[in-house]
Amino acid sequence: MKKTHWMLLVLFGAASTLLRVWQNRTGFEETGLAVRGNLPGLLLCAALALAAVCFVLTSRGLPTQRDVAGGLADCFRFRRMIAVTCAVAGTFLTFAGAASTVLGYARINNLLLAVFAIAAAASMLYATFALYRGGEPQSLAMLVPVCCLAVYLVALYRADAADPVLMHTYVELLATVGLTFTALERAAFSYRNGAPRIYLPASAMTVILSLAAAVDCRSVTSVLLFSGCAMIELGFLAAADFNQ
Repeated sequence: MKKTHWMLLVLFGAASTLLRVWQNRTGFEETGLAVRGNLPGLLLCAALALAAVCFVLTSRGLPTQRDVAGGLADCFRFRRMIAVTCAVAGTFLTFAGAASTVLGYARINNLLLAVFAIAAAASMLYATFALYRGGEPQSLAMLVPVCCLAVYLVALYRADAADPVLMHTYVELLATVGLTFTALERAAFSYRNGAPRIYLPASAMTVILSLAAAVDCRSVTSVLLFSGCAMIELGFLAAADFNQ
């Protein structure tokens, strides 16, 4: 990524995270209902919208889908240790999130989701080391996180559907949608069908949303999972090399 993208990511990531913390402290009544016209809640929506516009506009110079001839190893080069560190740390945070679910004696459906999280993290760990060694990961391995996140998204939506206050859940849902989409886009690079102009803004927004979802602190598991996913996204952004 260019320095401009990193500056925008740091700026909007910090702003959105702080605004979400502020909103959680002041934006809800004791009954759980959202406070109408809450300032940090409004500013958070504006910040997310502005971030999306900025990343889309600053990514217009990147190659389109038809301009990319290389595969995953050509577009993501894990040469810098910061990229490897972020990706590996993210996978272990995800493992820890899954383990916290198992150790918490969760219900059977949550235990199944923990298994999916472990499978997704393991596939990303494999892909990271394969790319670090200069190889091309198996394409099917890149589809594992897509399937796991799709299942998690359905389960999350069903769980959040019982909450009538959208302000409680919209950040978490958007973050999960973003994670599913960027996982699908990464898999597309394995099939030489990736689109950097789409991937970069989507991944950057996913980092911002994942950090905002992590500070919701709904549970230890959600904090670890969303923090881990944000780190994985940062690792792949740091490794991205679309100048072919």
